Amino acid sequence: MNLLYVHMIAVFLWAVFMTSLAWGFVCSHKSKLMAVLSMVFMLAVLGIGTKLMLDFPQVAKSGKWIHIKLSIDILAMILNAYMAFVTFKNKTLSKTFSYLLYFSSVGMFVLMYYFTLFKPF
Repeated sequence: MNLLYVHMIAVFLWAVFMTSLAWGFVCSHKSKLMAVLSMVFMLAVLGIGTKLMLDFPQVAKSGKWIHIKLSIDILAMILNAYMAFVTFKNKTLSKTFSYLLYFSSVGMFVLMYYFTLFKPF
């Protein structure tokens, strides 16, 4: 299977587990399994994405879209690490902040796929 397809599947699975982790904060059902799985797929995405960028360096020069997408990726990774940290420390978050985490994680993945598929600029 093409490495790009594996990367896209890994991003999709990361999105599923990270948004599930974020929704767990909203429902007050934090899951350590979701935290672990989201971190595993995040690291898989990071590794495969790095390999793809090294194999195809011309992508970095293909437009501003890739730099914006990678910036969103980094923000999503920071958010994922934060949610995993909060989960493992058994800390509680306000309902408003929990919703903010959820909708920002969903929004980030929507933007990632948008920039990847349409390369707007």
